Amino acid sequence: MSIKKVNIKIFSDSEDIGTINSGLRQIELESIPIAFTNPKSFAPEDDTILILQIDSLASGLLAEVAKVRREIKNKIIIVIRNNNALLVSTIAKMGLQDIFVFPYEMIKFTSYIKEIISNGLFKTSDSFDQNEISKRYNLEFIIGSSPKFARTIDLAKKVSMQTSSNILLLGETGTGKGLFARAIHNYGVNSKESFVDVVCTAIPENLLESELFGYEAGAFTSARTRKLGLFEIAGDGTLFLDEIGDMSLNLQAKILRAIEKKVIKRLGGVNDIPINARIISATNRSIEQMVEDGSFRRDLYHRLNVVTIELPPLKDRSEDIIHLADFFIDEFNIQFNKSVKKISKELKYFFLGYPWPGNVRELKNIIERGVLLSENGELNLEDFSTLINSVPATMQIDLKTSNVPENVIRLDLNYGTTDLKKLNKHYAFQVLEKVGGNKSQASKLLGISRPKLDTLVAKKK
Repeated sequence: MSIKKVNIKIFSDSEDIGTINSGLRQIELESIPIAFTNPKSFAPEDDTILILQIDSLASGLLAEVAKVRREIKNKIIIVIRNNNALLVSTIAKMGLQDIFVFPYEMIKFTSYIKEIISNGLFKTSDSFDQNEISKRYNLEFIIGSSPKFARTIDLAKKVSMQTSSNILLLGETGTGKGLFARAIHNYGVNSKESFVDVVCTAIPENLLESELFGYEAGAFTSARTRKLGLFEIAGDGTLFLDEIGDMSLNLQAKILRAIEKKVIKRLGGVNDIPINARIISATNRSIEQMVEDGSFRRDLYHRLNVVTIELPPLKDRSEDIIHLADFFIDEFNIQFNKSVKKISKELKYFFLGYPWPGNVRELKNIIERGVLLSENGELNLEDFSTLINSVPATMQIDLKTSNVPENVIRLDLNYGTTDLKKLNKHYAFQVLEKVGGNKSQASKLLGISRPKLDTLVAKKK
């Protein structure tokens, strides 16, 4: 199946848009279908990404966009070529947060374009409700009703209002720490301020410091102009430091000073620059163990975790699995112009028993593949043969030890004295215990009615 081309419009103060064209050509080479044009006058249209190349504060294009900014639903991306600090800060204060300085941020620019295309975040027509986009990043609409996850949501809502309190998000890879960070920001009182996302592992160590703190012209050989740091660009909003556990001790010390003093110095600079952004950090590593090992500063750890929010793995949120799967089906139906409506009963049981080592991200990825390849209106067990074949290794149980996965029930029974009737009772009781006594969930997992379950467990001796 071919995917419709994504429309991109490039508006510029000058005729030279060669660098942007080069970046978009690279995206096309990766089999992402795009069609880009360079209109002479500014005119947004539905389902279109708008790229604005702004060269100065005197830009007529910038003034034109500023007049109609609140009415535009399109995804707007700003490209600046001269690294003008005042220009960057002015544009950011207008609420246009997707700003890339060329040529330094060309890779980030192309990666971001690919992300918003793959997630459908550029769509503005009636076929894609803009409210659905905002719901993805709002604590009110994050999918999850399991007890553990509900408590996590409640805690996040409470701390989101305290903009001076730094937050540490913990959880396995794929549990949604990045989504949570943005949702906390959007739910808080400073939601209209900037949200700046930094993946610490994605930027080389020698560049990460200049990204965070910025630099003055002449600070090093290639620093021809001043560059604002991400601490500054975040303003009164949120700076999200993802995978902070991988940051070096040297950079940790500088982050600590910034948090404690509420000031930073650009590389090569002498003046203290006030900062006021809330810090949300995240890691999938055992940060407390790193503190004990000396690979993470104890004082920085205490500064970052004024409040710690731990995101539970998907295997501990079994009540949410099918709801999440249905949500992703709807999302990819739109993206791929499909009409998959449901998951088969057998596939639901498999999903509920699978351990999901990749968590929500893994579920989303396999649903994307399933919807893309689906030839009818239903996802069936046979559509996920690759995942099913991975189960023996993933769920392997060592019967000589007590190392049994959380989602597995071990039945050591005397076959000489246990008939099927006793087995049914015993298994029903074990499932009920696994789900914390929730009879509705247990009966759903067992495929029986509540009265039938009550009969089975009531007679358990």
